[in-house]
Amino acid sequence: MKCFVFLTFCLAIAAAMPFEVVEDVDGQQYYIVPIHREKRQTQWGISNSGYGASHTGTLYENDRHRFDGTASASKNFGSHGLRPDQVGGRVDYSHIPSGSSAFIGADNTRGYGTDVAAGLKYNIHQGKNHGVDLTGQYGRHYGGPGGTGKPEAGVFLNAHADF
Repeated sequence: MKCFVFLTFCLAIAAAMPFEVVEDVDGQQYYIVPIHREKRQTQWGISNSGYGASHTGTLYENDRHRFDGTASASKNFGSHGLRPDQVGGRVDYSHIPSGSSAFIGADNTRGYGTDVAAGLKYNIHQGKNHGVDLTGQYGRHYGGPGGTGKPEAGVFLNAHADF
């Protein structure tokens, strides 16, 4: 069933792509597909406790909206097997004209549970040297030895100025 849903999703994306057909002087037809290079960055590191990697990239961007995604995994030296000990992901959205943004993400540590977080930022006022925004965040821990934790949430009014 999962394979069917995935294939249906891929076909829907392919059908929604704006293809243009052109023909050369010999009658040969070609599909013209727009290509847009996106910014991507892969980081990896090693420390005294283990090693890890993350990959960040722009999923979609136009003059009004931007979606960025991040995936990460890490492995502790003392653990056995090939499976990562920690895996996580995050998607960030930015509304470019207003400067407002949102994110949602989750990190799972094997044997200790999953941390889920989400947040919003609404840009109330933005000047050349100052700004005011309203931020809301939510987080919760699920599973693990301590069980599911209570939700943690907060709303903040932030102001900044450059002198």
